[in-house]
Amino acid sequence: MPFTARDLHAHFQRVGTWVDWEHTCDGFKFGDPETPVKGIAVGWQSLLSALEEAHARGCNLFITHEPTFYSHMDDDADWASSEPGQKKQAFLERTGMVIYRCHDVWDRFPKLGVRDAWSEFLELGTPIATEGYINLHEVPATTAWELAHWISRRVAKLGEESVQFLGTKWQIVHKLAVGTGAATNVRQMVALGADVLLASNDGTILWRDGAWLADQEIPLILVDHMTSEIPGLYKLVDYLREQFPQVPITFVGPTCSFKTFVGQLEPEAIHMRRDSLDDLPPITLPPGYTLRPMRADEVWAYLEVMNQSNFVGEADEAWFERVFSSDPEYDPSYIQLIWKGDKPVAGAAAWHKEIDGERWGLVHWVGVIRTERGKGLGKAITLAVLHKLRERGFTKATLTTGNWRLPAVAAYMRMGFKPWPTESSPQERWDRVLADLERFRKRYPRNK
Repeated sequence: MPFTARDLHAHFQRVGTWVDWEHTCDGFKFGDPETPVKGIAVGWQSLLSALEEAHARGCNLFITHEPTFYSHMDDDADWASSEPGQKKQAFLERTGMVIYRCHDVWDRFPKLGVRDAWSEFLELGTPIATEGYINLHEVPATTAWELAHWISRRVAKLGEESVQFLGTKWQIVHKLAVGTGAATNVRQMVALGADVLLASNDGTILWRDGAWLADQEIPLILVDHMTSEIPGLYKLVDYLREQFPQVPITFVGPTCSFKTFVGQLEPEAIHMRRDSLDDLPPITLPPGYTLRPMRADEVWAYLEVMNQSNFVGEADEAWFERVFSSDPEYDPSYIQLIWKGDKPVAGAAAWHKEIDGERWGLVHWVGVIRTERGKGLGKAITLAVLHKLRERGFTKATLTTGNWRLPAVAAYMRMGFKPWPTESSPQERWDRVLADLERFRKRYPRNK
C-alpha cells in the first residue's frame, strides 16, 4: 500500500503522547489526507513562496510548523478569505498539495524537538531545569553582552544578521533561560532562576516584559521566532528520513523572518597602555596547567582557543594568515598558549604595532575558553605576553578592548595598564567607561 499523508498523522498521534489530540492546532490544514505521498517538504511556515519551492522539488505533502491561513488554529474565515489566503488556496487546489501542521507534537519532542534542538544548537549542554517550552542552562560566568555576541554568531549561521539586547552590557550572568516561539513567558523564565533570558521577538512585548525585566536588572536577548525553531525543524527532517526512508524529504523556505539594516553602530573600542615593562610580576598558574610558546605546527591550538572565546568558528587558517603569519616579523613563539593536559585553554599574542612612528608591544587577541574562566588564566596569559614582549625588546605595551568588557578592563588596570584616550577612542568614551567601572566594582567587589 502507498504511504499516505494520513499515515504520517497516525505516526505522530502514536508517538506524541503529550499532545491533547482533541484540542491541538496539529493536523491537516488543506488537502486530502488519503493522498499518496510523493515527497515531503518541511518548512517553518507554509508561505506561498515555500509552497511553490516544495512543488518545484516534487513534494506534494508540506509539513508546516506555523499556521497556513494566518491564525493559530487556521480557523479565522476573515483571514483565510483575504486576497493572499485565496491566492494560496487556489495554488493548493491546482497542485493537489496537502498541508499538515506539526507544532505541538514537535515543540516538546524529547531531545529532537524545537525546545531541546535550540539548546543543542547553541551548545549549551544539558539543562539544569526544564519547564514547558523553557530550558534553564548554567553558563560560564560572563558579561551579558559577550553572551549576546556569542548567540549572535551562532544564529548568523541560520541567516539572522543581528540579535536585540536590553540591559546592562557589563552585567555578569551565569544562568540562562532559553525559550522558543511565542511562548517565552519572561516571568516563568525568571521564576526558574534565570539571571539572563533568551526569548523570541514574537513571544515578548517590550513595553511590558522588557520594562519588567529592566526594573529587576535582568538582561534580555531577543532573536527571531523563526530562527529559534529552525534547528528543531532540521531535526524533524532527519527524523522523518529515518522513519520513512522510502519517501524523499527536504527542508524548504527561509530560516529568518527579516533582514537587518543598521543605521549606526555605537563605537566600542577603547585603548590602554603600560608605559614600562620593567616591573612585571611573575606568572602563576593553577595546578594542572602548563604555559609554553606556540610551536609552528600548533596553529590549530590557538585557533581552537579563539573559536571557543572570541569567535564561533570564524577564526580559521585564512584569518590567522591575515592577522599574523603574513607579517614578515611573524614567529610562532610570539603566541603564548596555556594547556590543560593536551587541550589548549588560553592563548594570546605578543605582537607589535607602530603608533605615530613609534614601535609598541601589542597584547593581541587574548582568549580563554568559556569553560575555563574564573581560574586566573586570563591574567596568566596576559602576563606571559608582557614577559614575551619584554624579551622581544619592547619597553612598553598597549592593547585594545571593548568598552563593555569591564572585567577585562579592571583586570588590565590591576596589571598596570591605564586608560589611553585617543582620537579613535576619545576621553568622553573613557569617562563613561570609568563611571560604569565604578558601578561594576560596587556590584562585584572581587573585581576591584
